[in-house]
Amino acid sequence: MLKIVVPATVILIGLQLAAWAFKEGPYPNVTGGFGEQSCHLCHLDNPINAPGGSVKLDGIPSVYAAGQTYPITVTIARGGLRRGGFEIAARFSGGKQKGKQAGVWKPLDARVQLIPGAVDKVLTFVQHNLAGSRVAAMGANTWTIDWTAPSAPAAPVQFNVAANASNNDDSPLGDYIYVKMVRSTPAK
Repeated sequence: MLKIVVPATVILIGLQLAAWAFKEGPYPNVTGGFGEQSCHLCHLDNPINAPGGSVKLDGIPSVYAAGQTYPITVTIARGGLRRGGFEIAARFSGGKQKGKQAGVWKPLDARVQLIPGAVDKVLTFVQHNLAGSRVAAMGANTWTIDWTAPSAPAAPVQFNVAANASNNDDSPLGDYIYVKMVRSTPAK
């Protein structure tokens, strides 16, 4: 009996801790960009970008000026959303710097955090934290972060975001993942 109860207890405790960890923010490198996985890696029972919800990126300029700071807003929306999370990255989309960090992120409040890449520690991801996963009203969650464009623009910048419209049941099931990619070109 102990051979069954002890492992089952460990698994159940582990699942609860894992669920809590994602409320704090996902692993790095899950924006869905540059051949990487998205949050769909764990929250996989619904299709990516399922009808009935969306992720929006506002504030990304079609053309960026070197060293200019832009407020970037990420919004996840879906009926029934009780918690929401996201992860975003800005990388050069071509040239010798392809896939490398482009510009600098700056949190504007205590609802987001910066984390280094899993492989390339210079790569910076912005994501929600525990406070940032809480929604003010069911159905949507929004975060704004400052992004300062590269001082020496080498190529267009690609922004990849993955966002989770969560049902807040402490499991990866029943959630909806939305991904989006937007590019910004350097001013001539």
